[in-house]
Amino acid sequence: MWSLKPYKSPPSICPGCREENPGFEEYIPTGIHILGKGACSGCGLEYYYNWPIGHGAHFPVSFDGNGIANYPPEAKQWFAIPLIDTIKKGREVACKIKRTVRKEFSEGLLLNCLDPCYGHVLWKLFNASFYRDITAPSGLIVLIPENFRWLVPDYAAEIWSVEAGLPDLNFKISSLPNFIKEACRSYGSLKLLPVDTHIDHTALDLQQFLPEAPFKLENFYRLPLCITVVWREDRFWLRSLSESWLSLVAAKYQVSWIRNWLLYRQRSKMIGVMSQIRKQIPGVLFKLTGLGTSGSFPDFVDDLRSARPDVDRERAWCQCYSKSHLIIGVHGSNMLIPTALSAGFIELLPKQKISFLSEDILMRHPPRFQTFLGRHLDIFAPTKLVARHAISILKDFKYLYHNTLAAP
Repeated sequence: MWSLKPYKSPPSICPGCREENPGFEEYIPTGIHILGKGACSGCGLEYYYNWPIGHGAHFPVSFDGNGIANYPPEAKQWFAIPLIDTIKKGREVACKIKRTVRKEFSEGLLLNCLDPCYGHVLWKLFNASFYRDITAPSGLIVLIPENFRWLVPDYAAEIWSVEAGLPDLNFKISSLPNFIKEACRSYGSLKLLPVDTHIDHTALDLQQFLPEAPFKLENFYRLPLCITVVWREDRFWLRSLSESWLSLVAAKYQVSWIRNWLLYRQRSKMIGVMSQIRKQIPGVLFKLTGLGTSGSFPDFVDDLRSARPDVDRERAWCQCYSKSHLIIGVHGSNMLIPTALSAGFIELLPKQKISFLSEDILMRHPPRFQTFLGRHLDIFAPTKLVARHAISILKDFKYLYHNTLAAP
C-alpha cells in the first residue's frame, strides 16, 4: 500500500530508456492522479508517472515535458492524453475543498473517488464497503466531488469534498497539494487505498450508499405498475446511422439546431413507446427523471427532470426508481443507480459501447429473473420493439416468477 505519510512511492518505468526506477521523492496530487516526478537512474531523463491507483493500476503512464511518453495504446484518448496535457499545458482549476471530520483517528486510509466520469466516481466510492469494519487506530477518509458527498456511507471517518464540476476534474486542482499537506498533520500515517473500478457489485451492500431499498420482486404485482424513463440530453435514442452522424456533429461543433432536432425526435419516440404500452396496459404509471428539461410530455407523465439536481432531487429520484417495475434509458452511467433500485430495465445500447455493456448495470436478481428483467436493445431499436419488450416484462413476469419458485 503506497503512503503519503510516511512517504512510500511506487516504482516506475522511464518513458525514454525503459529503465525501472524506485520511487521518487517528489509527488504531485492532481486530483484524479498522484504523480511521481524524478530523474531516471539510467538515462537521466526527468519524467512524470502516475501512481498505480484506480485506472492507473491498469494503465501506467509515464512522460517527460518534451513529447516522450509511454502508455497502453487503448488508454491514449480517454486517459493518457488528458493527463499529459494537464501537466504540459499547466491546466488547473481553483476550487474549495471542504474537510468534514466525523471521527478522529491517528491513522488515515485515503480513498480517492475523484473522476470526471459520473460512473467512475460511483464505482470508486463502492470500494469503501471493503473498509467498513476497520477499527482504531485507522479511519477511512473519502476524497470525493461535493455533489456525491450525500452517498458517502456513515462509517467514513472524514469526507474531503471538492467543490468542482465533473469536467473540471480533468485538470489539476490547484489547492489540493497544500490541503493534503495540512491534513497530514492530523495523522501519524496517511496511506492511499487501492481503488478497483471493476468490482463485483453483487458482493456489495448498496444500501450503505443509497437512501432506498431496491425493489422486492415479491411485490411486483402488489405495487401499481410503473415505468420510469431516464432522460439525458448529451446522448440520444436514435433512428439511423445518419442521425448518429448528426449527433457527433452537434456535439463536436456545438450545433444547437441539430441537438434540438434530435431531442425532439427522442421525445417523440419516448412518447410513442408510452402510448403503445398504455394501449395494452392502461393503468401503467409513467415517470421521467434525469438531467435536462427540454420539451413537454403528456399529462399522464410525471415529469421529475431537473436542469441541475440537488440532494433532495437525487433522493426523490431514488425513491422513484425503488418503486419502478422498469427503467428505460440510453446506455451510460446515468443507468447505474436506477438499475440498482428498480425491478427491471431496457437499455438502448450504441454499437461503440458493446464492450462496456455491463458497466452501467447494477441490477441483482437470481439468473433466470436477471435474464428476463434486464434487456439490452440496439440504439436504433424502433418504438414498437421497445414497447413489446416492456409489455412482455410487465405481463409475463408473473408466469416466470411463479413457475420458478413453485414447489415440484
